[in-house]
Amino acid sequence: QDNGSWLRTLTRDHVELVRAGVDHLEADAVVDTDGVRHRADVVVWATGFRPNDYLVPMRVVGRDGVDLHEAWDGRPRALYGIAVPGFPNFFMLYGPGTNLASGGSIIAASEAEMTAIDGCLRLLVEGGHRTIEPTEAAYDAWFERNQAELRTMVWASPHIEHNYYRNANGEVHTLNPLRFVDYWAWTRTVDPDDYVLG
Repeated sequence: QDNGSWLRTLTRDHVELVRAGVDHLEADAVVDTDGVRHRADVVVWATGFRPNDYLVPMRVVGRDGVDLHEAWDGRPRALYGIAVPGFPNFFMLYGPGTNLASGGSIIAASEAEMTAIDGCLRLLVEGGHRTIEPTEAAYDAWFERNQAELRTMVWASPHIEHNYYRNANGEVHTLNPLRFVDYWAWTRTVDPDDYVLG
């Protein structure tokens, strides 16, 4: 978790925060979408970062031939970031809403996700079932709870115009607003009522 040093960096005399996008590059400058030239000796050009396009370029097909990206329709979400209704026996790590907004280790988060997946697999095997997937109610409740919490945080602020983590509707699908200890507690025990077993 940032201790404020990143924000303090923006106040330094030799730092300029440019809110406009990049229009084009010249031999010695970056020209922004406002037409302003920013002289540069070096440009680190990082392209292809698509944080809201989970699992791309993989195509995941669920029940009745439904494509996961089409089902999400630009709003990626998953119960605990790991499972989606209509996609039985499909689990993912580092899925929608699992990037820890309040700090923490991605390794610890992945371990918490694996604990939840293990709990689901135990329900499946020990109950003699063939399929497991989250209920629509649990899936929707988890998403709405997280979105409500995220709306109170800086990442959802309408005053931040240029970012990579919100979708076209202004929703944040990349971050988990819970403290890690709370997410860990949620993933420790799987509630059978949150799942459909077949």
